[in-house]
Amino acid sequence: MKKVSIIIPVYNMEDWVESGIKCITEQTYENLEIIIIDDGSKDGSYMKCLAEADKDRRIAVFGKNNEGPGAARNLALRKATGDYIYFFDIDDYLEKNAIEKFVRYMENENTDLVVCSFSMFDGEKVFRTVKKADGLKRTGEDARKDYYEHMFMYGERGIQGAAWFKLYKTDIIRKNGIEFPKLRKSEDDVFVARYVNCIDSFYMTGDVLCRYYVNSYKRFWDKYRFDIFDTSRQSTMYIKDIVLSWNRNNKDVLQRIYDDYFHKTFGSFCFLFNPNLKLNRKARYARLKEITDIFMDDISCDGIEINHPIFKCMKKKNYRAIYLRIVLHIWKHKFD
Repeated sequence: MKKVSIIIPVYNMEDWVESGIKCITEQTYENLEIIIIDDGSKDGSYMKCLAEADKDRRIAVFGKNNEGPGAARNLALRKATGDYIYFFDIDDYLEKNAIEKFVRYMENENTDLVVCSFSMFDGEKVFRTVKKADGLKRTGEDARKDYYEHMFMYGERGIQGAAWFKLYKTDIIRKNGIEFPKLRKSEDDVFVARYVNCIDSFYMTGDVLCRYYVNSYKRFWDKYRFDIFDTSRQSTMYIKDIVLSWNRNNKDVLQRIYDDYFHKTFGSFCFLFNPNLKLNRKARYARLKEITDIFMDDISCDGIEINHPIFKCMKKKNYRAIYLRIVLHIWKHKFD
């Protein structure tokens, strides 16, 4: 029986440790190695992880200085001894037979990557289920040649996005030196693209194996306590370099990359109102202006247009209109 290394970064998540680890230790597939990296938590997360490790010999807990989830996962990858890798976020949920099914598909289909369907949870209910194309198998070469349809995490054939709805092969990661970039956000997308760059095939299943806890504004603001634009921009540039190397003349792929960059930038505008940043109106406005100018300089050489009213304001450098629209958006959606 092949071993699966389950990698779990933890930072200030003490309320989720017990329930998160429970859904891993109760997996029907027993040959697991559970590697928890406490990324310098300031709450009781580390001690709770140690307490869980006392209950199950498959759990190993390591502590490190805070550098973000990418660096935490890279440390775990260096320690992993499993044949396969699964990345788990402590506030999400994994069906009890998820790892068993992941491994079965990986081996029965003789593939390098398994992508599953997943559901989305808002803290009270599951409000959306993302179903993947059940039974779809495709060569890595064919996928890379026309990657557009695989770039939408929430699409039927989507691969890009988060790391947690996929199972990976350790030897591919090691052989090709694949790691997460040292970013504090949006690092998953880069890792996935780096991995897809090296695979011979992938397989998709319609089985809903995991549940993703979607961040509200409050959870999002509590989770990230720094200006997120620079890390979002770096992530985009990494993705652009990798994916465009496969699709140099595919305008749809370039458009998708910049659409995603725009939505990350929109989120960065909203994040300026995070009370944890302690920015006054003048500082928020100045940073909004700076972000707008950087974004427009980045996309101007490619002549990309984005169908969104905020983008139209950005194109005209109407900073006041952008600011007011962001204020209105936050007011409408703050408690979503």
